[in-house]
Amino acid sequence: MAPDLSAKKICVIGTGLIGTSIALGLKTRGFEVFLRDIDHEALANSVKASGAKPWINETPDLVFVATPPRAAANVIRETLLAYPSAVVTDVASVKSAIFLDLEDLPTNAMARVVGGHPMAGREVGGAIGAQGNLFVDRPWVLTKTPATSDDSFAIVSDFVVALGGIPVERSMLDHDQAVALISHTPQVVASVLAGELLNASDSEVELAGQGIRDTIRIAGSDPELWTEILGENAKHVAKRLSNVAAGLESFASALLAGDLVRITEKLTAGNVGRERLPGKHGTGNKNHALLVVRVEDKPGELARLFQVAANAKVNLEDVRIDHSLGRMTGLVELSVASQSRPTLSEALEAAAFTVIA
Repeated sequence: MAPDLSAKKICVIGTGLIGTSIALGLKTRGFEVFLRDIDHEALANSVKASGAKPWINETPDLVFVATPPRAAANVIRETLLAYPSAVVTDVASVKSAIFLDLEDLPTNAMARVVGGHPMAGREVGGAIGAQGNLFVDRPWVLTKTPATSDDSFAIVSDFVVALGGIPVERSMLDHDQAVALISHTPQVVASVLAGELLNASDSEVELAGQGIRDTIRIAGSDPELWTEILGENAKHVAKRLSNVAAGLESFASALLAGDLVRITEKLTAGNVGRERLPGKHGTGNKNHALLVVRVEDKPGELARLFQVAANAKVNLEDVRIDHSLGRMTGLVELSVASQSRPTLSEALEAAAFTVIA
């Protein structure tokens, strides 16, 4: 029989983006949630953003540890010892290093620990960026220690589902290797590429379009937090970065040699690799088509475009806006099912929109 989640008293320790989003999401769903943080200002901001209460001498049933990675092991340890009946989970983006620090704890304590990592986030940090739906339809990795009890794992998994997330079980090693590729290496690549803009001329930067903006979007993330994360997963990230660096060097040599065949091969490999990413419904985007529409920069135009799509009974799978330099227009890139593209294109042109591609 599934546990009665409504009776659970929940504490979130750490009131940054993820901690506050957890609190907000659970409060929105009717749970009793409390917050703790050594930073009183951060705590006050999180209370205001989430509607949860500050923690005062309560006994929790479940604790989410949402502190920075370097503090996570100590906070998990202190929480397990302070609350002998509480189930404890964390949200850190590195698992092995944290749980290595907890190996000396007794089995009955480790039975109540479940490693966790929601695969969701934003480049806007802190409580101000919190969203109650941040985890909806996002994978949430759960890991076990050899001592983790089935009951503890089930409780954390049920709360992940309550937040709209999708529980995915992985070993700690598998998790750390995976995030090195899909999260940590992209962060470094984005930061290094964005750093190239420091020495670029104003005339170069003002030509920037959506390509560079998309590629360096996550370079706006918190440097101190990411220094911690990368340091905790250094071995796996360094290996991936070496592979990327070798690929870039190979591409550069092909360009200098004028080897168009090798350049095409590498670009094609990128196409194929990109298609491996899960899309909206769990597969690649092979059945989707793009439609680019010019939209005037004035009130109501974007809403009018969406209304045209709705009237044509075409579902917009994704939307991206690229503002035009020096013009009061923008280009809106719409992703739709391939079979819907002609219908939407015709409807937009009938409504006096300019379809570019």
